[in-house]
Amino acid sequence: MRHAIIVILATTLTSASWAAEPSKSTKLEKFGLGSGAVIGAAAGGPIGMLLGAAAGIWLGDRFDAEQGARIKFEQRWTDAREQVADLNGLIESGERQIEMLETRYRQDARTMQDAVGEALDVHILFKTDNTVVADETQKRLSRLANLLARMEGMSIRVGGHADARGAEEHNVQLSAQRAASVRETLIRAGISASRIFVDAYGEQYASADEQDLDGLAFDRRVQLTLIPTESVERIARQ
Repeated sequence: MRHAIIVILATTLTSASWAAEPSKSTKLEKFGLGSGAVIGAAAGGPIGMLLGAAAGIWLGDRFDAEQGARIKFEQRWTDAREQVADLNGLIESGERQIEMLETRYRQDARTMQDAVGEALDVHILFKTDNTVVADETQKRLSRLANLLARMEGMSIRVGGHADARGAEEHNVQLSAQRAASVRETLIRAGISASRIFVDAYGEQYASADEQDLDGLAFDRRVQLTLIPTESVERIARQ
């Protein structure tokens, strides 16, 4: 009987102390308390009920902690995705700016090359039935080649001409030999052979009469013109 009284008294005091404490439990803790109490009561009466209640609170805390960790993880994941999106936006913006700068550079370079090409209209004159480039002319061509060697986007067209005197076939050969002589001079001065294109026009563009000695001298020429390399490559593909 005394043992029973002690158990009842202990249970009563414990219940009273539980009731006297202010309630700080969340809904999750209440859920854990209720489920734990039911399990504890079924397992061992009042003492089992106390143990079950403690286990229920632990389960509630554990569930609450896991829930909080999951929310934090989702928030970090969302933040990371936003940062990646921001970085992608910066990369795309940078790529667009680079493309704009490259386009502007190509346009400026092409404008400069076109201006130089228009300004460069070199005529190398030859004596009658002659194909040799004079020494002074070779020096001038060497200085010109130093400039053209730095203009990698441009190629050089070397056009050979002859006056209208003599046979047409001979004049074509003569103009080709004159153009070849100028080509060799440019190559020796440092211009890549792949950038030089030779044409032989013969007397096709001759305009002077036989009595016009100055005009005939101008017809015996090799003309240098600059052309964009990409234009030459496009024509070659066609």
